[in-house]
Amino acid sequence: MPSKLRLRRPVSAWLLLGVSAVGLTAALALPFAPVHAERTVLTWPAPGAAVMSSTAQVLPYRPTEMSASVPCAAVAAARARPERTTVLATAPDAEGLVLYTDNGVLRMLPGDRVIDLPDGDPGCALTVRAAHSEIEIGGDAAPQTVLDAPVPKVLAFRTALSPDDAVGMTMTVRVDDPFATRPSVAKVALVVVALLAAAIVLVLLHSLSPSQPSWPRPPPPSSRWHLMAIDAAVVAVLCGWAVIGPLAVDDGWATTIARNVADTGSPGNYYRWWNAAESPFAFSQQLLAPLTQVSLAPLWLRLPSTVLAVATWFVFSRGLLGVALPAVASSVWVRVLAATALLAAWLPFNLGTRPEGYVALGLVVVLTLLWRSRAPATLGWASLTAALVLPVSPSAVMVVAPAALFAPRIVRIVGGAGPSRTLIAGTVAALCCLVAVAFVVVFADETWEGVRTATRWHTEFGPSLPWYRETERYAYLLGDSQQGSAAKRIPVLLSLALVPTVVALAVRRRPGATARSALRMAGVLVLALALLAFAPSKWSYHLGAAAGLFAALLTVGVVALARFTRSRITLADRVTAVIGALIVACAATLCFSGSNAWWLPVLYDVPWADGPIRPLGVPLSAWWLWPAGAVVAALVAVASSRRDALLVVPGLVAGTAAAVSVTLLLASFTVAPVRRPQGSLALVNIDRLTAGPYCGLADDIEVLADGPPLLSAGPATEETGFVPLGGFDPDAPPPDAPGTGMSTHLWGSRGAAAGTGRLISPWFVLPPGASVAVSVNGRGHGASAVRLEFGRAGTDAVTPVGPAVAPEDTTSGEDNSLHPAWRSVGLDAAGIPPGADRMRVLAVDDAADRDGWLAVTGPRTRSTLPLNDFLADRGPVLISWPQGFLFPCLPDIARVSAGVAQVPRVVIASPGPWFTEPTDQSLGGSFAALVPYSRFYEVPSRVVGRPDAAWGAVLLSADPTPHDTYRRETATVTRWGHRVSP
Repeated sequence: MPSKLRLRRPVSAWLLLGVSAVGLTAALALPFAPVHAERTVLTWPAPGAAVMSSTAQVLPYRPTEMSASVPCAAVAAARARPERTTVLATAPDAEGLVLYTDNGVLRMLPGDRVIDLPDGDPGCALTVRAAHSEIEIGGDAAPQTVLDAPVPKVLAFRTALSPDDAVGMTMTVRVDDPFATRPSVAKVALVVVALLAAAIVLVLLHSLSPSQPSWPRPPPPSSRWHLMAIDAAVVAVLCGWAVIGPLAVDDGWATTIARNVADTGSPGNYYRWWNAAESPFAFSQQLLAPLTQVSLAPLWLRLPSTVLAVATWFVFSRGLLGVALPAVASSVWVRVLAATALLAAWLPFNLGTRPEGYVALGLVVVLTLLWRSRAPATLGWASLTAALVLPVSPSAVMVVAPAALFAPRIVRIVGGAGPSRTLIAGTVAALCCLVAVAFVVVFADETWEGVRTATRWHTEFGPSLPWYRETERYAYLLGDSQQGSAAKRIPVLLSLALVPTVVALAVRRRPGATARSALRMAGVLVLALALLAFAPSKWSYHLGAAAGLFAALLTVGVVALARFTRSRITLADRVTAVIGALIVACAATLCFSGSNAWWLPVLYDVPWADGPIRPLGVPLSAWWLWPAGAVVAALVAVASSRRDALLVVPGLVAGTAAAVSVTLLLASFTVAPVRRPQGSLALVNIDRLTAGPYCGLADDIEVLADGPPLLSAGPATEETGFVPLGGFDPDAPPPDAPGTGMSTHLWGSRGAAAGTGRLISPWFVLPPGASVAVSVNGRGHGASAVRLEFGRAGTDAVTPVGPAVAPEDTTSGEDNSLHPAWRSVGLDAAGIPPGADRMRVLAVDDAADRDGWLAVTGPRTRSTLPLNDFLADRGPVLISWPQGFLFPCLPDIARVSAGVAQVPRVVIASPGPWFTEPTDQSLGGSFAALVPYSRFYEVPSRVVGRPDAAWGAVLLSADPTPHDTYRRETATVTRWGHRVSP
């Protein structure tokens, strides 16, 4: 027990208590302090501009307030049309405010209601105002009506009237974003007071604390060079891993959020949740945002995680092992074991922009400080570290584990702070003041309403799973996806498998220091993983936050088993060791039954990506291999002169499995760029280091851009069952209207009486050296097919040159809400027969079923452009979250701020189904307006040298509606933090 601490200098207990109280009060007042809130007003059309439809997207979809004014002339012009005519619409029927005429009758759809409006006088006008839960309809065109209904959604400003007919029509929308705030002078003052008080408190706590012993013991001179070599090797591996390592799941998401924060100051989620802030867990994004202003290169954005890894290594090897294993922490074999364990735990999880690396370092620091704590000052530093870790991620809840385990020691230290109750109270207040720094981090630029709203939206949209569904995390870990790769299983399953053996043997040796350390590490790890159940999402990669704990358990556990051999060994101990070795061996088998799969595999061609790992043909996942190895090791131990060596076998199996995992992981990512250099993330990073190309994956992507349609050289030869300029699904029209642009020539068999058809198009003039393309819709395989025939023009006829060939489909083939049914197929110039100067389209539809139709356009030229050149003048661009990390030169991303999102003209879609979230209203997608109003078609693209690689897709808007032509104004109002929105 610590002795009563004496003051080394005159320090007033009242001063400590007073400063702590001031700092704590300031921190707790921050959520409610006044802020400058931004209020955004959109006016459509912009003053002086013609009344034309415009894209728009507000977040949430229902603004705070809207008002519309429709002059009588606009109503009269719409009534004069017999067909349904949209006068004004902000979203599709039943969602937005829709005013339309049908056979001369004026109707309004405020949400899901239908209101018939009477004919007005020649001087009529219509006004609509919506706020809170009321919609007020007035003006000369309708009697005053108040509806109990929510404010309609705003996903666009649409009208079918001509600018002349719609003169005078206006709409104003006001958006109050609870996250668009700036701290007031008073709030800044509170931040300064809270931080200054925390600094003073630390100084005062140090004045109360005697010096503490240092750990570990200095290594002997003979081993210092060996230890330095181990340090150098670990740092080199971590730095090399930053170059060759895989993409983390949310690298793109975090990068785009941080980039948007840096550009706009908006701390929102960007892709979904109505752009709700990540509060109260946004600290890592705030740290990343300034880095995006320096560079968006993947290697640069990996710098924080690499620094965190190096820092974790030194705190772990010097600090944590120094207090847990003071007698052997500086020995070479323990340091090698520690390096292997940390690399096995860190490399699979914590490279990139995700927050788990911050939590992992913080956990190791807090555990080390509490383990070595003997005085209030150390508790103060542990409290401050915890305060900085908690706002990083929900997984930071694990920091409670070491505090709970060392709670008795904390109580003893606080109780021994001094002779007076005032000093004890001051020490408690000081620790609370330091923990309250977490409030400063969270609420320095956030409010109580903002955090409360963000939490509510996160819970509503999800994922937000209760603690009792924690088993789903381990189901992912043991699944077939990249969340269950072998390398990710290793630290988790080996650590958990080692716990029963270590605990069973340590309990028998509890008085020993090594046994106590082993029990403490097992307790901290188990409690931390139990606390992780309270994190709302259950992805397996959150386990990376415990990387330091996994490494510590593996190291301390293996060392403890080795040192237990120095005490008296019983038969029960030997049986426990044998059973423990088999448990660890089975865990290793389960680990290596996973694949070597990683996020977005197009970026690296690693071996064993689709199946169990078999280096040199060795079946590491074979059910017998690891248990057989454990049995052989046990037999060798029994046959040796030291039968107590049996206790080492579980640790030997665990250490071997960890070393094999690290070796295979590094080897597979080292050979990946050699196996397939195209699109390699490792080569992207190497190019950055060697002053090569610096635009990431975009340097390896080329777009097959459309050119002008070819000129027809005569009529079609056969059009049986195909309809010129028709015969396609009207709900999926071609990119250009039939008869124009790419659809100048178009034929389709949908709706044909016979259900089948034949098409031989006219010959078209083929420019020399040109690549060509056509657009296809419907079923283009099986009984239906499109082919391109080439010929040479003669005096009287065209002579075919070679057989007709099937065009190459370089589109992604993905099926989601934005991918269109029309796809572009074609041939490069190299695939066209030499000497050909004519071409035509041959189409066959032999499918008699209802869905077996086929539609095709006439040919056009196409050119090859680098992706960045294609995007240069087509912004804004929306990049899907899995890929946001890979395109550092993307010129103009769609910005989201203060409740308004720019509507993109181009979408970079990822392979797989992940893109749907930004457009999904059920998830609060920030770009939900793209689904009902924006028509996108895919521009063919490919990885240079690997046209079959599924890298993603380039989607280009075919919507002629002008983009975001409203006027946007921002006003600032000062409000209290608990009530930012009116």
